Amino acid sequence: MRFKPSTNSIIGLIGFAILGYAIWRFSELVGYLLISVALSFVGRPMVLMLQRISIRGRKFPSSIGAALTLAVMLSLTISLTQLFAPLFAEQARAVQGMNDIGVERMANETFSWIDHNLNWLNLSGDGQQNSAFLLEQIQGFVQIDGIGSFFGAFLQGLGDGFVAVFSILFMTFFFLKDGALFRNIIEAITPDKLVPKINSIIDRTSALLTRYFGGLVVQVTIITTIVSLGLSIIGAPNAFLIGFMAGIFNLIPYIGPMAGTGLGLVLIATSALSGASDTSGILLGSLGVFAIAQLVDNFFTQPVVFANRVHAHPLEIFIVISIAGNLAGAAGMVLAIPSYTLFRIIGQELFSGFKVIDELTKNLD
Repeated sequence: MRFKPSTNSIIGLIGFAILGYAIWRFSELVGYLLISVALSFVGRPMVLMLQRISIRGRKFPSSIGAALTLAVMLSLTISLTQLFAPLFAEQARAVQGMNDIGVERMANETFSWIDHNLNWLNLSGDGQQNSAFLLEQIQGFVQIDGIGSFFGAFLQGLGDGFVAVFSILFMTFFFLKDGALFRNIIEAITPDKLVPKINSIIDRTSALLTRYFGGLVVQVTIITTIVSLGLSIIGAPNAFLIGFMAGIFNLIPYIGPMAGTGLGLVLIATSALSGASDTSGILLGSLGVFAIAQLVDNFFTQPVVFANRVHAHPLEIFIVISIAGNLAGAAGMVLAIPSYTLFRIIGQELFSGFKVIDELTKNLD
């Protein structure tokens, strides 16, 4: 017999919808909070290990343990950056070493290929040659106004990035210091009769998202390996750097692979133009490598990561990611699956009996 929703359940569902809107409205702050909680899960074992140390009969202070753990995490991040810094410097030297003849040769080859093979597209819509239309668009961007807008957005991004890093570090420190802080915050704003269900939500969400993020690590590893090996075989420079960047960009559903491929081809082209390499051949081979990586990702990795690991239908995942992308851009697409998983678990624990919620959560058990 299906449960008949009561007035309290309906009121609770409305409150849940309001909470969802508030989370979306303050999604940036919520994102910082979730990242901090995730980092605290990673670093908490080290804090607990340090607390087992006794100095003259006194336990190691949790605040110092949290600070040391945060310092170790920052050091690892800086070390990873330093690992890739020489590769980025090499790319910068490659750009500086590009000669005008090489750039002109590649541009002419590219525009000739576009006019010969893609003439049917009619990009301008008025019969203008595609190469001429694309050249006008590029020249329009390179104008002073376009460059000024680009650097203005770049500086704003730096400022936003500084605020984000500071906020995440600040919150992560306190979550590391007190492992139960996040749970205590949630319990403090929860009615007593709902505390057991809230604890169940936290435990189930942690387990499910741990599987999901573990799958993301596997996904990045697979893409990095395929692209790096493929580019190395065809002789493309900085294969590991480009492969790793492709793996990271691939975390953004749907548009990430295209962005990673585009950036990778640009880096390969700049390196090839600075030397005597066959630019067209390397670019064509690189495009094939990226295509193979995406085929493996689409038909093997993603069905496992985005569907089986969170117990959701692939079409369901596609719709959720598309909605999140329209509402919050790339950040929304990245956070769509974890957020949707959380909402499904909350719905099953607190609002079971509603037909829609029962259908969406039937595979969670």
